[in-house]
Amino acid sequence: MNLPQVFSVFTDNNQFEKFIEDLVADCVHGIKLPYLSQFPEINHYNLIVEAQQFMQQFSEYLLEMNNQNREEVQRLLDKLKTQIDAEKHQIFTRIITENFKGMCKQALYTHIALSKYVLIDYNWNLNLTISSNKIAKSQIPTIIVELHLQTLDNIANKKKIRFEMTKEELEQFVGKLQKVMNQLQLQYK
Repeated sequence: MNLPQVFSVFTDNNQFEKFIEDLVADCVHGIKLPYLSQFPEINHYNLIVEAQQFMQQFSEYLLEMNNQNREEVQRLLDKLKTQIDAEKHQIFTRIITENFKGMCKQALYTHIALSKYVLIDYNWNLNLTISSNKIAKSQIPTIIVELHLQTLDNIANKKKIRFEMTKEELEQFVGKLQKVMNQLQLQYK
C-alpha cells in the first residue's frame, strides 16, 4: 500500500497534521471540507480524491486486520515509515491510532450500505390461523414481521418488507442473527 502523493507536498507538519485530521473526519464522519482553499500546498483536486480513496482503502484494511490481529496493522504502519519523514509518520500513526475504531466502523458501514437500505424499525404480530384451505393443520401460530428500511443517502426513500414465519423458522432466524451479533462483538473488543 502506497501513501498518496499529497502527503509529500506538505512542508509544514502542523498543516500536514490538520490535513490528516480533516481527511480522517471526512472518512469517519463524512465531513466534507474545502481542502483546496484551506491548504495552499494542494494544487489539484485529484490529489484530494487520491487521498480520500487511500483513506477508504486503509479503513477497509484496518477492519479486515482487526479481525485477525493488530500486529499486522502495526507492521503496515511501520512499512509506511519508508514513504514519509519520521515526524509525519508519527503524526499519521497517532491520528490513525486515535481513530482506529471509528475508521473500522465506517468501513463496516460502507460494506453494509452496499445494499443501500438500512433497517430503521420493525414490527411483529403473532398470528393464529384457526382454519384455512391452504394450511393442513388448524391453529398454527405464525409471526408476521414487517421491516422498515430506508436508504442512507435519501431518508425519504423508504421500503417495507413483510414476511411470515413459523416458530421453527423464527428460531433459525434468531440463531443466525445471534451469530451476526457475536461476530460484530468480536470486531470491537
